[in-house]
Formats: sequence, C-alpha cells, structure tokens
Amino acid sequence: LIQVYVKAKECSEQLSAEEFAILLGKHFTSFYPQVFTAIVKIVEKPWERISVNGQPHEHGFKLGSEKHKTEAIVQKSGVLQLTSGVEGLSLLKTTQSGFEGFIRDKYTALPETRERMLATEVTASWRYSYEFVSSIPQKSLYFNEQYLNVKKALVDTFFGPPERGVYSASVQSTLLQMAKAVLGRFSDISSVKLKMPNIHFLPVNISSKDHGSIVKFNDDVYLPTDEPHGSIEASLSRFWSKM
Repeated sequence: LIQVYVKAKECSEQLSAEEFAILLGKHFTSFYPQVFTAIVKIVEKPWERISVNGQPHEHGFKLGSEKHKTEAIVQKSGVLQLTSGVEGLSLLKTTQSGFEGFIRDKYTALPETRERMLATEVTASWRYSYEFVSSIPQKSLYFNEQYLNVKKALVDTFFGPPERGVYSASVQSTLLQMAKAVLGRFSDISSVKLKMPNIHFLPVNISSKDHGSIVKFNDDVYLPTDEPHGSIEASLSRFWSKM
C-alpha cells in the first residue's frame, strides 16, 4: 500500500485511473524479479462540489453515485489487458417503455404492456483492444475522456432524443442497443459487458370499501410487492456486433 502512495506522489501530472493502474503494474513487474504479472484494480469515487444558496462551496463536497472502475493486467513482457467500466449508474424513464411480444407458455403470468416505467442501475465494463503497454495512446487523460464518452453513449441510447425519446421494447432490447452503440462508436473497444437489473416502480392497488378505485392506465401491470428484481446481463464483442 505504501508503494501505491509513493508512486502517486511521484506523478508529475494528473493521470487517469487507467494510466495509474498501468503505471503500478509496470512498477511491480519491473521492480520485483519474481513478479511476472500484476493485476491492478482501481475504483474512482466521484466527489462532487456542493452549492449552498446557489454558490459553489469553497471546500464542501458530496459523494456522487456512479463509480469509475478499471483493471489493468500487466505482464513483465509488456503484454496488457485493460478493462474500464462504470458501476451504480441509476437511470429512469417514466414512459416510452413496454414489455410485449415475449414467448408465452402455461407458466407465464405477466401480461403485456406498452406503457410502464423503466428503471435500472447500469453496471458496464468494456475491454480495450490495446495488447501492449507501449501501444496505449499518449494523449493526456485519454482514458478519462473515453470513460465520459462511453458513459454518454450508454445514457443517450437508453433515453433517446430529448424531444421524443425512444421506445424500449424491453430491458433486454435496450441493453443490446446500448452495447452495440458503444462498439459502433469506439474503435479501440473490443467488447462490452452490461448488467441491468429491472428495478420496478409499480402501481399499488389500495382499493377498499372506502376507496373503490385508484387512478390507473388501462394497461397498468400489477404484480405482488415482493416480486424479485430481475437482473439482465449480456456481453457483446466486436465480432458479434457485425453479424
């Protein structure tokens, strides 16, 4: 742990989490003869400056929600495996979402709907195609820029254009489109993995003898309040995305 602090102190300029992970990997594999491979994992927690009465506070911060994660596997030979990602990215759309056209059998209890809320917490990771430490871009904070751009691609695909949005046929369909958008826009990303649990916000039937009905849409979906949150997960590689 002390060596991590020392290497951070030795940095003459700001580094991205990815660059610092690679730097540490190079240090441990070159400094110790017995170390052939170093696996370095970093989680960057987003501290955000707070405002008081509309004025940015000089020294006040709050911890944001989603986290920037990276893992660098560095070998003594210079071979590199670099993965980045985001965790805890909470997203919600209040309309333009449904769940219909799915296969039905005797065990199917869920009715179809074209109008529901879609809420999820995105966990995404993407693998960069750089195979050697020497091949990574030399542009300052390149991976910080890529992280923000990939996150923007995920969010933009989830919501669609601001004036009209985009219809989501299912969480699975939206997840696939998000993964394909990342591979289509970033040539140095070879694969992407997304995990998106379906967080439900369902109407609650509170009808009683005193309150015979509640406001609802005709196609509202009512499910038990103890329904588990389903988790949707998929991986997509650049080869598969071209099929």
